[in-house]
Amino acid sequence: MKQLRQEQNFSLVDLAEKCALSVSYLNEIEKGKKYPKADKIAQLAQALGVSYDELVTLKLTKNLTPIAELIESNILEMLPLDHYGIDLNKFITLMSGASYQLSALVTTVIEMARSTELSQNNFSRTALRIFKEINDNYLADIELSVEKFVDDSHLTIEPPINYEQLSQILIQHYNYKLDESRFNNFEELEQLRGVLKPGKQPILFLNPQLSNAQKLFIIGKELAYNYLNISKRSYIHSSLKLNTFDHLLNNHIAAYFSAALILNKNLFTADINNFFSQEQWNEYSLINLITKYDATPEMFFQRLANLSGKVWGLKKYFFLRFNTITGTDRYELTKEVRLNIKQNPGGYQTNEHYCRRWVSIKVLKKIKEELNGLNSYGRMKPGIIHSKFHETNDEYISFSVAQQNILDPNSFTSVTLGFYLDELLKKKINFWNDPSIPYSIVNDTCEMCNIHDCKERISEPTTLRKIQRSLDIENAIKKL
Repeated sequence: MKQLRQEQNFSLVDLAEKCALSVSYLNEIEKGKKYPKADKIAQLAQALGVSYDELVTLKLTKNLTPIAELIESNILEMLPLDHYGIDLNKFITLMSGASYQLSALVTTVIEMARSTELSQNNFSRTALRIFKEINDNYLADIELSVEKFVDDSHLTIEPPINYEQLSQILIQHYNYKLDESRFNNFEELEQLRGVLKPGKQPILFLNPQLSNAQKLFIIGKELAYNYLNISKRSYIHSSLKLNTFDHLLNNHIAAYFSAALILNKNLFTADINNFFSQEQWNEYSLINLITKYDATPEMFFQRLANLSGKVWGLKKYFFLRFNTITGTDRYELTKEVRLNIKQNPGGYQTNEHYCRRWVSIKVLKKIKEELNGLNSYGRMKPGIIHSKFHETNDEYISFSVAQQNILDPNSFTSVTLGFYLDELLKKKINFWNDPSIPYSIVNDTCEMCNIHDCKERISEPTTLRKIQRSLDIENAIKKL
């Protein structure tokens, strides 16, 4: 209706006069808030100079068809429009009046979403990463909620937090039942950490193969969902099943709550102050701290990242999580947060080969070589590097820890936290210039790197050559 009206250069007032209907009523029809009865449709059809059937047909004109495809696809579900103050109805209304050029752009986005990494949940994950960056990766309201929860529950916060103590709160206050026996009956679920069956008495099925730290983290998340009254959530404790932005965001909030509960802010801050004050780098100090809080390396680094800006003023950093499998030389970036830095370490979920000089990759290689097919029983492989990015010359001090996956001995994960090396960091971390810390020139990916003498390179700089070829052609045209 709106398109037919605009094609004939009718305003809403013009159309209202022609069909004897009110302007407000027509406006609500165009916004999709009201659907007219048959007699009103007949009046509209006559005023617009079309048949009744043409006005109600499901067949859309060329420039409206992409909008219909956009609505029918799952792309709008992946876009967290409401979280950024964008009303979905207004967005649709705006798009319905789009030009052919914008319609072509929408069609292109839909095709990209169907065939590339925008599909599934990567768009939502990118939106979540941006949400973290906007908030400096620090959630003040959740920090306060954790403090209140500790007071309300009369918890002992001295590390490590007692698993039985947290479990009892879940059982007694929220009527949960914990079950660690059923998972072994289902081979298909061996990679999942836990599943919740909601109801009057929720049942939390936990994978018995998990470490105590992993179980503690899940209990903390379940407490967060209940204490914060979060209803939009996934009932499966696995990143594989987080497909919508709401699920991802609420999972992030629950994970933040759990980590803040397990790694108490004041005690953790004091321990990190002692760690940073050391004159020399000591990998055992890092491992001992992680063990002290009965945390996983990822929980530890995430908590350090949450507090680094607020407590120490270190607001420029990146966090990376890599996965790899025994017998392969492929490393997959599965989590990334960048805060106030230029570097995009290879691009999220890229098909290119990440720089093998990164400490993230080095610690993974070392632990795979050391275990050589054996079970590590939770052994951690730490590492540190003073790196300078090729071309930009930006420098970082990066900490990394690799571990074997408890649920899959053939899979390994490393987590890395890299702080931008500036004058502030030199004042905060005493051992930044320890001669024992390896130094290396790094880059994003092999395909985008022009370091000629790189012994670690495993792929030619194909992408960079394509870009250079285009620049050469442009320069030649200018000369011509």
